[in-house]
Amino acid sequence: MVDRDRPSTPGVREVFIEYLRRRAVGLDYNTLSQLAHLLTQLFWSNVEKVNPGQVGLQLSEETYQQWKQSVSVLPSGGRLLNMLNVLLRIRSFYLDLQSWAYDDPALWGPWVAPCPVRETEVRRTHVARRRINERMADRTRIRQPLLPLLVDHVANQWLYYRDLLAATEAASLGEHFTYGGVRWQRTASENDRRYVQRGEDYRLRAVNRDTGELVNVSLEEEGAFFDWAMVEIMRHAGLRIEELLELTHLSIRNYQRTNGEVIALLVITPSKSDRERVIPMSAELFHAIAQVIKRHRAQHGTVPLAHSYDPYERVWKASLPYLFQRLNGLHRSAMTPTTIRRRLQECCTALAKIHPEFEGVRFAPHDFRRLFATELVNSGLPIHIGAALLGHLSIETTRGYVNPRELQQMGEIQRIAC
Repeated sequence: MVDRDRPSTPGVREVFIEYLRRRAVGLDYNTLSQLAHLLTQLFWSNVEKVNPGQVGLQLSEETYQQWKQSVSVLPSGGRLLNMLNVLLRIRSFYLDLQSWAYDDPALWGPWVAPCPVRETEVRRTHVARRRINERMADRTRIRQPLLPLLVDHVANQWLYYRDLLAATEAASLGEHFTYGGVRWQRTASENDRRYVQRGEDYRLRAVNRDTGELVNVSLEEEGAFFDWAMVEIMRHAGLRIEELLELTHLSIRNYQRTNGEVIALLVITPSKSDRERVIPMSAELFHAIAQVIKRHRAQHGTVPLAHSYDPYERVWKASLPYLFQRLNGLHRSAMTPTTIRRRLQECCTALAKIHPEFEGVRFAPHDFRRLFATELVNSGLPIHIGAALLGHLSIETTRGYVNPRELQQMGEIQRIAC
């Protein structure tokens, strides 16, 4: 990690290596990699550029101000929005060395230096946090009226390809058929023909006779289905992307009340807060999850086991019956965050062609979580219950997710009720 931007200042490389090795105990691989990039590339590489003769970690005021000016302006001319976070990490680095020098003066003592980031520069963190919340609130306000269009789009796409798949399957190989006012012809690749001879499953393909386009109908229908499923589950459960991808057949539980009523529960595995939580499923959420399980059972008789790679820890996890999985070559594997983000971007790009409102607008997985929190407040649910459903350890975190206007309206309603 350090040698990606190998420091030329004598001894500094070893200090960064030992510092990251000690910090690695409480960090996942992804966070540790980001910290290494910040310290070695964003911080020290730029220090060496503004002051090639730099010796040790002690920076002069002139060097520090030149470094700060060089990194605060992006190559595009804009301002670095997370500059406060950069300053906080650098300040933590210097203060950690000062603290650790008491326990191990031989290792850290020679590198103790005055922290160039003054306390006054990072004191008003609440102001920066307020600006971040304002940007997130604006992002939520823009996407809230667009959500119904996205929901309708993914649902219509799935229904279209589902019916096209049924029409293709009903036709014999080489036969012409009409669907949606378009002339189609069923075809098959050479590999598909070999699968047919061996009695194995294969992809259904059709040629659009009006445009000459060859469509892998099975693949398109599968992608459209999981587009619909991920949008429905994220908007009705408010899950983080890693929580969505870790849903398995084992995540569904039933709770029976004393009156005999059965409530469907969804078990969310520990993720960011490292705490498991259980949420009751609404009818819409239960329907979406039931459709995913029904699909796997129809194809395989059960939800098959699939392996999964953890990009945050860089390890392979045990095979489990993941709900969001697909066949990659000869093996089944859980979908990745990159796949989810790419599919969402493709949906927004397709919508922009018919809805100008989507021009330049992209939905990220976390947007559904913020929209879910806002919807909870609109429905009158107390915010502490919303925090429990979202898995937040602090109500203030939930407040940051919700449009401030909605919070104000909720406060007025509660005041009138009292």
